[in-house]
Amino acid sequence: IDCSLSTYFTKTIAGNTTFSFSNVPSDRAYACTLELTHTSGTVTWPAAVKWPQDTAPTLTTGKTHLFMFVTDDGGTRWRGAALANYTN
Repeated sequence: IDCSLSTYFTKTIAGNTTFSFSNVPSDRAYACTLELTHTSGTVTWPAAVKWPQDTAPTLTTGKTHLFMFVTDDGGTRWRGAALANYTN
């Protein structure tokens, strides 16, 4: 996720995928949303992403998921939230 390009990203995955963040602004807080259409595979998030109760959401294949991320320290730590398992 190249943070210099936008604050809203869309991605379709059909296999195991590892996400990372690049070009994170260091002079201000930054938030972005990822709309993920997930047809198969597992998702691996950066270790810097902290989820509620320290557990990444469980995703159902064949669904669309919305992920919101926010950082206030240049990407050292991200807070992640998800609205998962929308019907396509």
